Amino acid sequence: MSDLILVSKDQIKLASYVISEAFFNDPLMLYLFPKPKERKIKLKSMMELLLRIGIKYGIVHTTSAKLEGIAIWFPSNKAKITTWMGLLSGGISYFFKLGSKAVKKQNRLYNYILTKHMNLMPSYHWYLSIIGINPIYQGKGFSSVLFNSMFNQIDKQNLPFFLDTNNEENLPIYNRFGFRLLEEYQILDTNVVNWAMIRD
Repeated sequence: MSDLILVSKDQIKLASYVISEAFFNDPLMLYLFPKPKERKIKLKSMMELLLRIGIKYGIVHTTSAKLEGIAIWFPSNKAKITTWMGLLSGGISYFFKLGSKAVKKQNRLYNYILTKHMNLMPSYHWYLSIIGINPIYQGKGFSSVLFNSMFNQIDKQNLPFFLDTNNEENLPIYNRFGFRLLEEYQILDTNVVNWAMIRD
């Protein structure tokens, strides 16, 4: 992964801020944390834990030392984030920061989305868990840096890529990077739509 700029542990705090800003108005995040003040605090905590898990079990890379954009990738055999993975990555403090009600709500939706993911993609692949560009840098080509640096490495393995998004505006962006729609579905007991996509 020589051409990837990997996020280090000492960058996690800043990286979690970048991703939480990028996802502040994401439909799923709006559903999980309807109140803006609560969302600002809890979303950052959630993204911090995901970054810690990503660094430990997947690949977390960025565009430069300025962290204009960040992507978290998992090989499909690590795409299911288990309780044990969370605990080993500092999940206890995360549980207390979010509260049991929010964690249960999140886990219920996560398990539903994960089941859909695994049914759609039973073979080995790479999963884009999160890609986020700091809002002040959006529209400046940083998504291309993140996608192409990963593609340059993984395309040599001839493996497919999978992602899902809750933001319909992202579909043409992902189409531009070679992803096509696998399935559109509504997430269990919500009004949130999920678009599952593959690049093969």
